[in-house]
Amino acid sequence: MVCTCGRFYPVRYGVPDLVHREGSPREATKSPFSYDRLLRLAQIERQHFWFVGRRTLIQRLLDKHLNRKGQLILDLGCGTGSMLELLTRRDQRVVGLDLRPEGLRKMRRKLPEVWLLQAEATNLPLMDGAFDAVLALDILEHVDDQRLLAEVQRVLRPGGLAIISVPAMPWLWSYRDEAAGHLRRYTQRRLISVLDGAQLRVQELRYYQFVLFPLVMAARLFGRRDPKLRDLEERPLSALNAMMTWINELEARLSDVLPWPWGSSLFVVCRKEPV
Repeated sequence: MVCTCGRFYPVRYGVPDLVHREGSPREATKSPFSYDRLLRLAQIERQHFWFVGRRTLIQRLLDKHLNRKGQLILDLGCGTGSMLELLTRRDQRVVGLDLRPEGLRKMRRKLPEVWLLQAEATNLPLMDGAFDAVLALDILEHVDDQRLLAEVQRVLRPGGLAIISVPAMPWLWSYRDEAAGHLRRYTQRRLISVLDGAQLRVQELRYYQFVLFPLVMAARLFGRRDPKLRDLEERPLSALNAMMTWINELEARLSDVLPWPWGSSLFVVCRKEPV
């Protein structure tokens, strides 16, 4: 495939590889997210209590802020494609972008109606003002967040919407952050500061996983010494997972009326300032 700039980009398994490697240091084009971790997420995210509750919260935010059909939405760091499936069921036009090719290739077969691109989130090969909305879910903590948000702001149309999630509470930093390739966890102040710097106006800010926060804290702190406790957070017993799923889904629904004072994650809805 040749773009209008004259560069040649390969297409592999039906997915254009738009990673711009010329003049870039090697580490800039290498995904901080390992293939093993991607496989593990693909195995657990449909049933795991954290992912199920997160999807419920995202759907409620979409219902509130992005309820028109047929809008063009970019899912940055689309991973295994669970958000792409959700968005297509809502009759939206969707572009999925990720730096890892493996998940994109599987999605190409599963979601033929979705546009898929392999590219860097901090160097988007996309036109200015092209998108009505951008999802950047648990991706800021992996990269240069200022560069990524500048790109989000650039590709959004004036007044366009961004839904962003990040891990909260820097003091919760643990083996799990290191295994996931995180560079940081966020405070409210840090997140609002980088959004202000990118000229993205905050509409709504919510914590997620307030009720289960004591269990998360215990797992992170004591899991440093006990691998069994570490593994229990990712592979909970079936009955325990079902109970915690119910709690997280209920919390997500109640967050419309209850401003939870803390949680293990932060969700923010913001807009690009209109011209």
